[in-house]
Amino acid sequence: MLAKAPLSRYVALSSSTPVGWLFLVRLAPFGRDGTRLVTLLFACGDVVMAYVVARSLPWRSVAVARFAATLTAALVVLAPISLVRNDLKQYTSDAFFALVVVFLLLRVEAAPSRRRLAALSIGAVIAVGFSTVSAFITAAGFSALVITELTARPSDGPTDRSYGRDVLVASAATLVALALYFVAVVIPHDNRALRDYWRAYYLTGGPVHEIADTWDRLGHVSVTLGGPGSALVVLVALTLGVTVLMRLGRTTLALVVPLVWIEMMVAGVARRYPFLDQRTSHFLLVFSLTVIGVGIAGAIVAVAGRSRVLAVVVTLVVALGFAYRAEPYLRTHSIPDEDVRSQVAYVAGHRAPADVVVVSLMSSYGVGYYWPGAKNTFAVDTTGNNSNGYTTRVSNIAGIVYATGRQVADTTAVMQRAMALARTRGTRVRIWIIRTHVSTGEGAAWARSFRALRLHLALVPVGVEPLAVIAFGDPG
Repeated sequence: MLAKAPLSRYVALSSSTPVGWLFLVRLAPFGRDGTRLVTLLFACGDVVMAYVVARSLPWRSVAVARFAATLTAALVVLAPISLVRNDLKQYTSDAFFALVVVFLLLRVEAAPSRRRLAALSIGAVIAVGFSTVSAFITAAGFSALVITELTARPSDGPTDRSYGRDVLVASAATLVALALYFVAVVIPHDNRALRDYWRAYYLTGGPVHEIADTWDRLGHVSVTLGGPGSALVVLVALTLGVTVLMRLGRTTLALVVPLVWIEMMVAGVARRYPFLDQRTSHFLLVFSLTVIGVGIAGAIVAVAGRSRVLAVVVTLVVALGFAYRAEPYLRTHSIPDEDVRSQVAYVAGHRAPADVVVVSLMSSYGVGYYWPGAKNTFAVDTTGNNSNGYTTRVSNIAGIVYATGRQVADTTAVMQRAMALARTRGTRVRIWIIRTHVSTGEGAAWARSFRALRLHLALVPVGVEPLAVIAFGDPG
């Protein structure tokens, strides 16, 4: 919906969507359907970048590098985390830009130079405009660079003072640029309703409870990574990946893995970011899968040094195991079927000029997006009811009233306003009620309001979500 907002409003309305992502969606070809291609293209880009990252490591031969990269990319594309959600939206770009930053970091570690440090710094600053959470990977990456530079021995690589100063300057410059972006764009538009929405995904209750909660969530996430539902398996797989990275001489990237996990846990404890939610942590999980892929590939290569037959067997077992885990999710839709588009199209085509249209809280975006010829206004949400952080209204169509919340008071109030408006527009007026993304509590609220106001609904079978209509003013 924000793709229809004026460019001048993008920063003010960016509490839940990065500004860069909004530009990409706005530029997407093929009209409305083209916006969906942006998500799909970034999902494909995640797989490509996983391949590139694994391929960039100093494997012992080109053939081994290609094998490792192919295996890693296959894990990313087959793991349920890439299949189970059908509402990833900008989260696919989070994973893409996280891996882009990782790749730039690998280039620095492979051949340290001022130019490659500058490319990493510039790339990280550009990435944050499209993916706010890429800042976590950037912070971990530069921290790892500083740590490895301070602890490096002469035999480990460049330790001269000039390169050390370059690392510190690049780190400081990047930190300042990211801080300015957060101060100017992210923090001023922080959304209390969005934080409340993610409240259950913060880490609370003290250190003991937080550690136990982290372990439980990691076990749950293990399934979406293609594992057996064990946190220990994920921990062992990540440790294997870190070990392989260190043996390949990529100590900096190996250090990034625990650092970024610690960052995310701290953000969860500080109640600033939901920890291990499938969507918001998509970048973390795809990055971790990439490391796990490198670890599995390294283990298979090590086995092949002793027995190629055994290596083939291990490869087949891994492939079949992931295929088995992924197959149930191939056609999964993680959120209920919703079709506000059909409701809007039906009402727009069948309403009489005097009819009134009631729009539920979460339907306002669909109405503004799909109503033919709609002109929309956008405003920052000040009610605290809307986790998107903004509201949208159709300004050029009369007779539309909007719910401002999901509670009984909200549904009752909007129906009272609709009835009052209907009385001024004629004796036989229909009230159309467009509702989508209705939670259980909201559904009960609408039912209570209809009973309290003695309203009798007729349901129009449009799409998968029935459209409600009231013949207001008719006898009985």
